[in-house]
Amino acid sequence: MCKTSVFTVILCCCFITLSAEQVTLKNGDRLTGTILNVSDKKLTIKTEHAGTVTIDWDAVAQFSSEQPMVVTRTDKQIVSGAVNTKDSEVAVNTTSGTQTIPMADVAVMRSPADQAAYEKSLHPGMLEGWVGGGNFGLALARGNSDTTNLALGFNAARPTTTDKWTIQAASLYSTSTADKVTTTTANALGGFIRYDHNLTKKLFAFGLFAGSYDHAQDLNERISPSGGLGYHAIATKVTTLDLLGGFGYTYENYSTGMTNNLMNATIGDEFNHKFTPNTSVFQDLYFFPYLNENGNYRGVFDFGLSSKLYRAITWNLNFGDRYNSKPVAGNKNNDILLTTGLGLTFGAKGK
Repeated sequence: MCKTSVFTVILCCCFITLSAEQVTLKNGDRLTGTILNVSDKKLTIKTEHAGTVTIDWDAVAQFSSEQPMVVTRTDKQIVSGAVNTKDSEVAVNTTSGTQTIPMADVAVMRSPADQAAYEKSLHPGMLEGWVGGGNFGLALARGNSDTTNLALGFNAARPTTTDKWTIQAASLYSTSTADKVTTTTANALGGFIRYDHNLTKKLFAFGLFAGSYDHAQDLNERISPSGGLGYHAIATKVTTLDLLGGFGYTYENYSTGMTNNLMNATIGDEFNHKFTPNTSVFQDLYFFPYLNENGNYRGVFDFGLSSKLYRAITWNLNFGDRYNSKPVAGNKNNDILLTTGLGLTFGAKGK
């Protein structure tokens, strides 16, 4: 009875050893665990004691996975089965036999769970996959003069592997009271909705619908739809830079009774960078030269810094400049906005 128990324990240990998924590095080190995926020239393995570990593919000598892996070739063909790699080749033990694939022809390898999550991400519901946040700033002064400043902001994005929706809105309201007379010193609201669709890995088409109201500029409404092409100049997990160009239409209605119908070009860039997992910066610049009013144009510049304080709570600093080369008589060309306050984020990560 005792010998049988000992034999059973030894057999179980051998089975566990044989069925373990193992990665051997070129320096001789070995890692054992569950291989999650191989993509972007990196291998990710979940180990029992070290957690999830990501390894540069150039550092891997070979690995084996007794559990099935979903292997996607560069020609989009998919095979599934236990995987062994050696000498720049991948052997996939499928139900119909072993297929040997050159590593150069492998686009990505995923665990079945990762593959299912990836396929779901290709076609999310319209209310799924949104990330972003809102911010709130308030300043009050009471005494010889009473002032109230309220700033609100919202941004959200829904990126997938094929397209992206972006929504942004910002509002600034400020009043000042002196000698029992209250004056509205600032009352502005603006935002946009943008849709991008990837044509290639770098090139995408976009459609943009923007609108704004600005009491200080005597602007009752400005509506500006546009569209064109964009280029993903930088696209990493830490830094992104998109360059955009196209054409659009601008309708303006001022409280003075003046209206404008303008055709414009659209030139811009959008930059995002994460200094740390908790601190990020963004910069947007748009230039709208009017095609039917020679020499006149609008410019929009935004810069922001966001730092996570605790969980979903962030501290935000935002700077904006709105330039109009031909304002209503008596108004200045520039409106500069500087706001700071707290925010709340939602989703996996915010802008």
